[in-house]
Parts: sequence; C-alpha cells; structure tokens
Amino acid sequence: MNKKNALLDKEETTTINDMSLNFQEEIRSFIRSLPNVELKHDPMSEEAYFYGLRNFAHFHGPRHIDIRLSKTQQEEALRTHMALQHKYAPQAGWVSCVIETVEQAKNTKQLIRQAYETCVSPKT
Repeated sequence: MNKKNALLDKEETTTINDMSLNFQEEIRSFIRSLPNVELKHDPMSEEAYFYGLRNFAHFHGPRHIDIRLSKTQQEEALRTHMALQHKYAPQAGWVSCVIETVEQAKNTKQLIRQAYETCVSPKT
C-alpha cells in the first residue's frame, strides 16, 4: 500500500470514528433527556441506563448499544431490521444496535423510546 492510500484509509477511519462518537453523544443526550433515567455501572457495561431498577439500555463502545424491549417490540425490531439479535440474552428481550449512520441513530432512538416507555408504563 502506498503512502497516499494509507493516509486516505487513516482519514476515512478517523472520519468514521468521529461520526460514531457524534452518534453516541446524540444517543446519550437523548437517553439523559428522558425523565427519571439514571446512569449506573452494571456488570454488562460501565455505561448502563436505568429506570428504577431496570437496565433498559447500555453501550459497548461508541458504535454498539444493547436495548431491552418487550417480546413484541423485540420481534418487530428484528423483523424490520431495526436491530440485531442479541448475542447472549435474547430471551430477556434484549436486542443490539450498531450506530454508524443517521438512519441507524434514528432507529436506535426509536427503540430506546419504546424500551423506556415499557419501563414507565404500569404493569397490568
């Protein structure tokens, strides 16, 4: 690889990382704007968001967030490709989202809103 191509690859990587950090900050701000949400450490992540005792979203680095949905919401998110199957706890409603594009950030915020509303709504 010549120096010019190596520099372009480095610039592209830097741009992608910068965009990912911006998306992560956008998602963080969105979550923190939700009433009564607390940021706590959790065995799954140092950046986990809770409503009461329920962890409903947590980051794994700047481009990956896990979100806990109801089973119906989870099925819809997977069917519409808004989220990916969670690797370790899909049975608990968890899905995973990669945040690398504007559309992915928009979808992620929509799923976070659903997860939050599930936490807030009274159980019947």
